Amino acid sequence: MKRIYTFSLLALLFFAATGTSFAQENHGNALNMFVKFGDNSSISANYEFQVHQDITVSPEARIWFSDGGLALGARADYYFDRLFNLKEPWDIWGGADAGFIIDGDDDFSLNLHAGAEYKFNETLGIILEFGGGTTAAGGIGLAVHF
Repeated sequence: MKRIYTFSLLALLFFAATGTSFAQENHGNALNMFVKFGDNSSISANYEFQVHQDITVSPEARIWFSDGGLALGARADYYFDRLFNLKEPWDIWGGADAGFIIDGDDDFSLNLHAGAEYKFNETLGIILEFGGGTTAAGGIGLAVHF
């Protein structure tokens, strides 16, 4: 079963690295850094690659405050901006993330999440995100767009 998860994760990362961008509004090329709260308090970061007008995928890393555990994985997000006719500076998304816990009690995590970003300018934005699953926690973050 671990081989299936590993293969899926590697395929998703390969697809992200080779995808192209089609959007009028670019959701990719963003580094997102979070402080997550709750039972699973942690810091995490991901770098988004746009693979479709409304979809991004990204590699992700997370370190927990409680035990210093480390997780590596990937996430996919669907942006609802076109569907809701949202204009800049707002972004709203929902998605899923999965990964392997390198140091900790569990060995695999699967989570759902939803979030919103307010962009101060073309480079910086503030993110609020919440989620549920194996290791999910709500959090606040900073987005740096390139």
